[in-house]
Amino acid sequence: MSSLRPTRTRRRTVTAWVAAGVGCAALAACGSAPAPRPGHVTTPSKVSQVLASTHKTQTSTETRRLIDLVTVPAGASPLTTAPEMLRGPAMGAQMSASLVDTSRLWRVPMTMGQSATWLAAHAPRGLTATGSGNSTTGSVVTSMGWSYADDRRSTAWQNAMLDIGIAPDGVNGSVWRADGIALWMDPTPATAPVGGRRLAVTVAGGCPGSDRGAINVTRGPATSLLPAGSPTAGLICSYNGLNGAASALRSQARLGTAQAGRLARSATAIDLAHTDGGVTSCPMDDGSVTVIALIYADGRDASLWANETGCRSVSNGTIDADDYSSVFNFVTAAAALLPR
Repeated sequence: MSSLRPTRTRRRTVTAWVAAGVGCAALAACGSAPAPRPGHVTTPSKVSQVLASTHKTQTSTETRRLIDLVTVPAGASPLTTAPEMLRGPAMGAQMSASLVDTSRLWRVPMTMGQSATWLAAHAPRGLTATGSGNSTTGSVVTSMGWSYADDRRSTAWQNAMLDIGIAPDGVNGSVWRADGIALWMDPTPATAPVGGRRLAVTVAGGCPGSDRGAINVTRGPATSLLPAGSPTAGLICSYNGLNGAASALRSQARLGTAQAGRLARSATAIDLAHTDGGVTSCPMDDGSVTVIALIYADGRDASLWANETGCRSVSNGTIDADDYSSVFNFVTAAAALLPR
């Protein structure tokens, strides 16, 4: 199955690991990050509640659409009870409160091998094959499974997949199980972990020489990453992780009004919707961080904490955002403003 969107709590602690034959670089780390998220910052507004309900409904509709793409052979008959080998999606599913899993079962008058051949010739249209596998008892194959991804983007769901599993049923029959799977997107911003040392960074105060022991910046708004309006100036402070001089200030840049405004617009474009709960594996993470401070015409200060590596994320100390594409764009835009 394709990689799922990260859902995790934010930590500065970096633990080395090795998995699936991929090693972590010296003095760097990667690993799995725990969830669930610690809850919502505020009680969802009525607008958020309506939007959440809409997302759930749209996600359910998507999972049913995926199942309708399955072409079963003539003579297939619906079943209500799954055999032991098909108690769940054939290729697995992420444990998440956001998971929507719609399933359907058939008994098919074909052997498991014949069913596999049929499926290969009648693959679901419009989807991308992403994997296959089988289960065995000794040398006997007891089930086979295939997964297909819906590559369309949606604001309502992510990681939409169709799983098809086949298990034998007697000498001349087999059971098919199809699962339409997707994660619905919660529109209420996710809260940042509470507690821990906060790094106070302002445009006037400049970059602290180290971020050692800090896990985030001082608290910002609860419903958006930045205050309303356009900043008049900015400051970027980039810190080492465990590589190099650990936690030391690596680079810094002061921003004029135009640069600060463009970077703020990139931050406000970050998608705050997220999935709830689950565990994900993160790429290599050396703990490096970039802090962006902004100042507004009325004297308000704002700051953002961006994890540069691993499961990239951006936080204002109160809420977190980890939508990969928009966070990547923001981190890349900030890095481009630092001296080379």
